[in-house]
Amino acid sequence: MVPKSFTRAAAIVTAVAAVGVGASFAAPQTASAAAQTTRSATYSSGGATFEAQVDNDPGNGAASWLWLADYKWNDGVGAIAHVNYVDGTSQTWGAVTNGTGTVALPEDVSRFQVCEYNRAGFLGCSAWTYM
Repeated sequence: MVPKSFTRAAAIVTAVAAVGVGASFAAPQTASAAAQTTRSATYSSGGATFEAQVDNDPGNGAASWLWLADYKWNDGVGAIAHVNYVDGTSQTWGAVTNGTGTVALPEDVSRFQVCEYNRAGFLGCSAWTYM
């Protein structure tokens, strides 16, 4: 004969184990199904580094948000971002020199890249980063 307390304890352990197994399978599926709304791109050249970050869900009322950074100051170059929107249009933002800058974008971004820029034009760009 099995005592009632042992039977009840076994049922609780089984239920907890079942919940734990279900949670471990549910969490990765949920995480992989979620779209990533923030991405970064970096370009480095000659000791200078430039970075752009786009957020398609900034939570501040804007459709998207762009942050640009020029990490090497007083070298005569800056950061510019080429942005392609989900509707197929494109825009160039910047130049940011000697620091950082932000801008609220008019719609969601499909891809972007950060470039090194001076008065002569574009000196080089990162690969395209897709959202």
